[in-house]
Amino acid sequence: MDPRDFALLLDRFALSAEGYRKVRRGVQKRIVRHMQQLGCPAMRAYLERLDRDRDAERDARRLMDVSISRFFRDGELWQALETEILPALAAGRPAGLRIWSAGCALGQEVYSIKMLWALLSEKVPFMPPLRLLATDVNPSTLQRAIEGVYPARAVAQVPAEARARYFRHAGKGSVRIADELKQGIDWQVHDLAAGLTPARDFDIVFLRNNLLTYYRKEIVEAALPAVGDSLKPGGFLVIGRKERLPAFPEGFASHPSVPCLHRKRQTSGLA
Repeated sequence: MDPRDFALLLDRFALSAEGYRKVRRGVQKRIVRHMQQLGCPAMRAYLERLDRDRDAERDARRLMDVSISRFFRDGELWQALETEILPALAAGRPAGLRIWSAGCALGQEVYSIKMLWALLSEKVPFMPPLRLLATDVNPSTLQRAIEGVYPARAVAQVPAEARARYFRHAGKGSVRIADELKQGIDWQVHDLAAGLTPARDFDIVFLRNNLLTYYRKEIVEAALPAVGDSLKPGGFLVIGRKERLPAFPEGFASHPSVPCLHRKRQTSGLA
């Protein structure tokens, strides 16, 4: 696919050229197959089809979805969650914690949260109930996350104790998440770019390597206020290690040693 044609498609969905730079080839292959299925020989015809066919437009947008993730991605973040953030929140929220994994891709982040929570429950004197919401724009990706089957090599970064307890063999070269770890997760289809949140009063929102990476600034700035408002005062917004908020949000403070962690103060929202 000509780079200029792909740029037209990015424009169509207000997506970031820089964000797609490293994943462009794989996404282009999916789009080319879709164009062939629809009988569109050129990008101009394809875009015209998307304009008049809502189903085709929906499918194209889902094909642009990037589902790259890893278990326990960015080790310093998970260390801070284990030793500082989660125990402190748990002590102050005896009725329970609410966590949202926004743009959960294939579920590695979601199951990492569950594994960490389970292991902490054996070490910390009291861990309250956990309510975990996992959302993604792509129903097919979400279904794969629910199934929880991964290449065996994908669990290399999982701590040995968790790897032994929470993964089962699932055929040659594959592992699956133990059923006990799947309990208590609410999976929902949700589009972050729509500017609405599926719920409120979260203690932690994981917004990593999705909205801030793949969407253009105008979409990010329109969607972020609702994400910030969905957090409780004292809650945490977690972004990707290489991501930056478009402007440092009033009412949030960055963690002194883990820059991807931003804590909401007792007043104000993300604006």
